[in-house]
Amino acid sequence: AVKFQVYFAEELLVRAHPRFEHFKNQAFSEQDWAALIPAAKARGTVYCDVFGIKAVRIARELGADGFKVHSSDTGNVPLLEAVAATGKRVFLSAGGATARELNRAIAIVSAGGPGGMRPVILHGFQSYPTEVADAALRRLAWLRDTYGDRCDIGYMDHVSGDDEFAYILPMMAIAGGATVIEKHITLDRAAQGVDYYSSLNKDEFARFVSMARRAESALGEDGCVFPAAERTYRATVKKHWVAAGALAAGHIIEPEDLIMKRLPETRSEARAGAVEREKLTGRALLHDLPEEHPLTRADVRQTVWALPVARSKSSRLPGKAMLEVAGMPALGHLLERLKRISRIDNIVFCTTTEPADDALVRLAAGHGVDCHRGPVEDVLQRMLGAIENHSVDVVLRVTGDDILIDRDYVERAVKHHLENNAEYTDLKKLPSGTEVEVFDAEVLRDIFAHAADSGGTEYLTFYIVNNADQFRIARAPVDAKHAHDWRLTMDTPEDYEVIKRLLDAMKEQGKALDYDLDDIVAFFDANPDVLKINKDVRQRRQPIQVDTALNWRRPVK
Repeated sequence: AVKFQVYFAEELLVRAHPRFEHFKNQAFSEQDWAALIPAAKARGTVYCDVFGIKAVRIARELGADGFKVHSSDTGNVPLLEAVAATGKRVFLSAGGATARELNRAIAIVSAGGPGGMRPVILHGFQSYPTEVADAALRRLAWLRDTYGDRCDIGYMDHVSGDDEFAYILPMMAIAGGATVIEKHITLDRAAQGVDYYSSLNKDEFARFVSMARRAESALGEDGCVFPAAERTYRATVKKHWVAAGALAAGHIIEPEDLIMKRLPETRSEARAGAVEREKLTGRALLHDLPEEHPLTRADVRQTVWALPVARSKSSRLPGKAMLEVAGMPALGHLLERLKRISRIDNIVFCTTTEPADDALVRLAAGHGVDCHRGPVEDVLQRMLGAIENHSVDVVLRVTGDDILIDRDYVERAVKHHLENNAEYTDLKKLPSGTEVEVFDAEVLRDIFAHAADSGGTEYLTFYIVNNADQFRIARAPVDAKHAHDWRLTMDTPEDYEVIKRLLDAMKEQGKALDYDLDDIVAFFDANPDVLKINKDVRQRRQPIQVDTALNWRRPVK
């Protein structure tokens, strides 16, 4: 963008000021601005410094894209209200401004602007030129900490244009969090015209912009997000636990049996980080291992629990867990399917403490399944309560809407999870309603301990995928014949009709509980119109807003 200073001496200073005539002679006329601003706007974004109400009016009428208020006007309420009323971006100069002055100015311009239009606070001041030692770049961190929730932060550079720090300081500011940089430009610095001190010539400015863009690219993403090259580096250099010597089946692994060494680069992404040693030691080997064999959790015994999660309340399909499918309540159908999976060591049904869910607890008990009840809004706390004081390594998260889980794919997912030393594994290529998610119990505890808000853990997956570089994530393979974008979850009346027709057909075939993905695919291949019943459901769903931030400084609860 380009920014012009629109001022009139009568609005800038009193007539008795010794520089009144200087500014009066330097100021452009309304006619000058009427020619200049539209010409510049034809080429890009135009912002205007405004020093009075007349300047605001002219710049606004000529279509300025935003307005900057000089530090001398942070207490000028009418001017602040005028720029706020434009609905455009507002820049506030913070040079020489106190925190109290900034607080008042920010409140005014924020109140007048449209929703989502964040003001920009610009740090810096002109001392013709400003010395490098006076740049006070640490102020940027203070401004971000103090105002970053409401404002963007920028930097106005006024170091001498012939000083190498005229390039260096703005790059440092970018690294310090500045998202806007203001830089003076002149046609010929040697002519020593107005404000030449801090200005760059055109060719110098082009180099400066190129440097700024490169500096910007060096920032990366917010938080601990790895660029692709860093992920490759991690996969290449991270060591893994290998057998220090040949080990026999049944041997209880001791710390001295393991040594860390690098592996070939052809390891899966989930194995880019080593499994924690305590997940291997103290456990019996399931088979013989040669020296330097890379250990995975599939080499030792791991305890796997399934935690189906359901409640009676539903905005779109109330009481869905008790709706009848193929001769039994939907929740009962799910529990019986889970009981048929040999890799699952225990099942605990997780629901809320609401009286409305008493019937679900009785139903689970009738199927021989234990129950844990916990907070209504915190699914993760319910799950953790279910495994508290138990030695559980792996947790299968099963939502009560997904009653068509497949035995073979559950076992396949657990196997893939352990063989890849993953902390989270999904089956997302399967039709929704047929898959489960595999979590390490330790990861669930970490999410609960560090989540800014665990109240959104009904959507637990988001806490993983939105912080993907912090976890070892795997995706279990799915056969092409089973990979379909079908909606087979049960959350609406339309969904219920689809599930009901499918399971009625399975019951007629003598497979009320023992069908698999092949049977499901065969049914819909033969009855494609059934899938049309709920094909528009997803289009009616509203976006989900969940705060999935993880505060890693927070101590473990």
